[in-house]
Amino acid sequence: MATEQRKPFPVVLDLTEDRAYSVLTLALSGYAEVARADAADEEQNEQPNQFRVDDLNEIAVTAESLLEDVERQLIEAGKAIS
Repeated sequence: MATEQRKPFPVVLDLTEDRAYSVLTLALSGYAEVARADAADEEQNEQPNQFRVDDLNEIAVTAESLLEDVERQLIEAGKAIS
């Protein structure tokens, strides 16, 4: 079954303060890292739950994708300002 493709919608975050940017990027990076580690741990089980492994890896990809989107948008905003 194909998943329904949703149209992205903008979310505006004020990342002008260094702490806000750090919290967001470190949280996304940390979440991806934990999800990948949990997936690797699950794979080491005697009877790994492949659905859980796949889900955790997809969560990691989503977090990394969000992080890349934040970085890309900040670069684009910086170019527009200068």
